[in-house]
Amino acid sequence: MSTATSTEFNPEYFKAIFGEDAAEWKEFVQVNLKTYRNGYQNLQSASEHRNMSEVKEIRHALGPTLQQWNAVTLEQGLLALDMDNIAANWPPLRAEFEALISALEGL
Repeated sequence: MSTATSTEFNPEYFKAIFGEDAAEWKEFVQVNLKTYRNGYQNLQSASEHRNMSEVKEIRHALGPTLQQWNAVTLEQGLLALDMDNIAANWPPLRAEFEALISALEGL
C-alpha cells in the first residue's frame, strides 16, 4: 500500500544516525512503537465515538514524535480532523499510521 508516510519516512536515515547495534536506538524505536500503537488504537476509538476532545489530546501528545520521524502528512491530517470531517478523514489516516508502524517494526 502506498501512503505519503511511506515516502516521507526513511527509517534507514534514522538508523544511520544511531548505528546498527546501538541499544539506545532499539529502545527508542520500541518506545515510539508503543506510543504509536496506543495512539492509533485510542484515535480509532475516539473516531468511532466522535470524541474530539480525546482526538485533540492524542494528537497533541503525538505531534512532536510525528515531527521527529518526519511523518508530516500524518501529523497534518490529524491536526485537520474536526467534528465535521472525522468520519471521512480518519480512515485514510489509519493507513498512514499503519505505514509508520510497519516501517518502525522493520528496523
